[in-house]
Amino acid sequence: MKSFLAALALGAALLAPAQAFAAGPVAASVAEGDLQKLVALMVPEESIGRIAGRAFDTGMDQQIAADPKMKATYDANPGLREQVGGQLRGQFTRILIAALPSLRGEIETILKADLTPGEITDTLTFFASPTGQKVRAEVYETMGSAPGQSAQEMQQAAMAAVMAKLTPEDYPALMAFAGSPAAQKMGSVNPKIAATSQAWALKLVAANRPQLEGLAMKAVAEYLAKKKGG
Repeated sequence: MKSFLAALALGAALLAPAQAFAAGPVAASVAEGDLQKLVALMVPEESIGRIAGRAFDTGMDQQIAADPKMKATYDANPGLREQVGGQLRGQFTRILIAALPSLRGEIETILKADLTPGEITDTLTFFASPTGQKVRAEVYETMGSAPGQSAQEMQQAAMAAVMAKLTPEDYPALMAFAGSPAAQKMGSVNPKIAATSQAWALKLVAANRPQLEGLAMKAVAEYLAKKKGG
């Protein structure tokens, strides 16, 4: 269960380095709503929901493979994996989505303390732009395709995927931001977001492990009882 949530918590940490590809500075003050919009783009509910399902499947398969007794049970009952996974996947995703506001709030606190209003506005402008949307889509697609990777492996794969999809039209915006104060600050902001995201995931694990493990045991028992009765 721990690996399921930890994989998802990498989302914010991976998107933080992507801010180094942002558009040029904008001289404007930032409203509180702009900060909230920025964090919502960094931690989007739709993308997290998709990744949750993939991360769940990866984590469940790893858990089964690591437990000989559990593996023997699943091997002897080919339909059991989908039965249990189907019941728990939706619940797992709902838990992640329900907890997103708390993670967003913590990331808002970090960004508000470390970035100036103008830097927050610059980053929001970028993430809402066509290039920014491309960056976000590629980062989350990479995360979803291999949620079991380490943070470093996932970050490298995400950045490689982003660079492969960029076109010449994207580079002026990227280069414009490269030397800005916000880009320079991300080196210190990224570790804070990563640590906060990981702590959030561990807390979520502790709070929900009993419920999910209980649901899994119940689903297995029901499947085996039905099979025996049939």
